[in-house]
Amino acid sequence: MYITDFHHIKPKYKASQEQLLDWIAKAHLKSGQDIRGILLKLGLGPEKIQQRYFEVPDIFCETWAEMPIYALDSSPHGVGLKERCLFFDRVVAEKLEEFYPENALFPPHLIHVTCTGYVAPSGAQQVVSKRNAPTAVTHAYHMGCYASLPALRIAQGFATPTDIVHTEVCSLHMNPSLHRVDQLVVQSLFADGYIKYRLSDDPKKRNLKILTLHEEIIPETLDQMTWRCEDWGHGFTLSKEIPVSIIKALPKFLENLSKSAGKDLKESLFAIHPGGPKILSQIGTLLGLGAHQIKDSEEILKERGNMSSATLPHIWERILNDLEVPSGTLVTSLAFGPGLTISGGVFEKWQS
Repeated sequence: MYITDFHHIKPKYKASQEQLLDWIAKAHLKSGQDIRGILLKLGLGPEKIQQRYFEVPDIFCETWAEMPIYALDSSPHGVGLKERCLFFDRVVAEKLEEFYPENALFPPHLIHVTCTGYVAPSGAQQVVSKRNAPTAVTHAYHMGCYASLPALRIAQGFATPTDIVHTEVCSLHMNPSLHRVDQLVVQSLFADGYIKYRLSDDPKKRNLKILTLHEEIIPETLDQMTWRCEDWGHGFTLSKEIPVSIIKALPKFLENLSKSAGKDLKESLFAIHPGGPKILSQIGTLLGLGAHQIKDSEEILKERGNMSSATLPHIWERILNDLEVPSGTLVTSLAFGPGLTISGGVFEKWQS
């Protein structure tokens, strides 16, 4: 099976990391806490993340009033989950129509991946219905940052070609009334992202050939990362123990991944989900990776932030389009999520 035909859409709004950290500080101050000093100590400044893209415009324009999410003068945490899901529905429907305009060719199967909003019929079902397309829609929801790899596993069981579409609107789920350090990390790190790609059995295009996919849950780590529905929105929690747990489990995981692929992964490129700069640096140190082996992960984090499940596909797209990366290059991909789950894949780049 081959991953090909990447197409991403940029969210409507972009701001520098300096602008966003300033907005976060002001938002928390409105609910009674000066967190600016803590923000500066988190190591998520412009040297690591230069900018992020967002769909929620009232982050940048306090007078915008069409459908405000962060109406902080009336509520310290913003609007409730119902209003956030309505916003998500509208935005995702727009993006799916952009991915599939009139006269677009639909595949037999479409997998819609997200963890940032839920509505039925989904945006994917809506566009298939509007276009009267002969396409079966499958939802891969609420797995978080690692979901692109399970989506590939699902797609391998379908008739090809199968499209996978990610719509992550992370900007909907900040809560400026929560002043814990893990929440400041979340608010300083996440951004929005939309990307579509195709799983095909046709090797005649530039592609990433799937050699293996593998996934494990690290024992006794259930409480270290959670992603739950709250009255105000989706609440994400992060434990400071996460990097330690991942680093302990990763060598054995990579040994299993290497055996499954039948390849030595030491010289491969590594497409690692940038859950944060520390994850990238610690994995790089653990595995003795050169700067060139993780540069694509670092660059996507710098240019776009953490887009949850849409992040790895943006890294794959970057590697695939890089003409300096030759055919035959191995790409080892890693991502992490609630469980704690480690999900991985080994691909081989091919281009004519």
